[in-house]
Amino acid sequence: MIRALAIMAALAACTGRSDGIVLWHSYNGTEREALEASAARWNATHSDKPLELVGVPHAAFADKLTSAIPNGNGPDLFIYAQDRLGGWVDAGVVEPIEFWLDDARVDRFSTESIRAMGYKESLWGLPMTVKSLALFYRTDLVTTPPRTTDELVALAPAMRKTDGYAIAYANIDLYGHAPWLFGFGGQIMNDRGELTLATPQGAQAMEFARKLVAEKIAPARAEAPLVASLFNDGRAATAISGPWFITGIDKSVPWAVTSLPIVSATGKPAAPFLGAEGVLMSTRARDKDTAFAVMDWLTSDVSAIERAKLARQVVPNPAAYKDP
Repeated sequence: MIRALAIMAALAACTGRSDGIVLWHSYNGTEREALEASAARWNATHSDKPLELVGVPHAAFADKLTSAIPNGNGPDLFIYAQDRLGGWVDAGVVEPIEFWLDDARVDRFSTESIRAMGYKESLWGLPMTVKSLALFYRTDLVTTPPRTTDELVALAPAMRKTDGYAIAYANIDLYGHAPWLFGFGGQIMNDRGELTLATPQGAQAMEFARKLVAEKIAPARAEAPLVASLFNDGRAATAISGPWFITGIDKSVPWAVTSLPIVSATGKPAAPFLGAEGVLMSTRARDKDTAFAVMDWLTSDVSAIERAKLARQVVPNPAAYKDP
């Protein structure tokens, strides 16, 4: 009996799990600090069920999670955007949460953000923030932010003199290209769910993106690290990115942020995707009641206000915007 207990204790130690709830996240900078503040408040009143935060690099997050949870490892909870939700649900990685929900909790959030956490007529997470692309600009290089794409392109001649660019953005994928696609009137899918990228409007958007690179208005094959580097080094007057970009801006860089420009050719605004990031529960969570209680805590109006003030997150809780 003693030997059996010793073996069980050794195995428990090998898992590296705490007695409370383990949450994985990929936050950095002020977002991490705001999350830690919410966790500290939880731990101050729930010492028997502490919340342990584990930072995981974003690049490895999804793959690590996908392999860990089905094998009985990984976290009880994790924070991630809704774009992988369908695959994780179908793979049995995420736990549905409607068992714990009531109308008051659902009504805490904006309709769009709570819908983003839904899939196959179930709800799988609680939204923590909504994220979209905006135009960041260096105030030492741009006096007045460009309101149109013509004004954006007009920044290029001065920037070329210093081997720089008028704009830098992640132009290697659809997420980065979407503002131009929708701004030119294009679509990804039609009302019947059919792929409709190959339209005259889609071709115009692609030609505009090609022009930006061909005329050295924007760098070719740009990914997030290059965008940040060019902006910090003063070689990009503007950058298209989301709230996560803020933590990577050097403290010495003078900057501001504004909405994306109007597409001059159409008069329509460049329109990016709108994403929601939520806290989700693993199907292997050991104490699901407590795990949901943590989800509820982290997405409360109090926690939302905390994140909005400390990390400048755009939170999905309407009540947070009534706080002075």
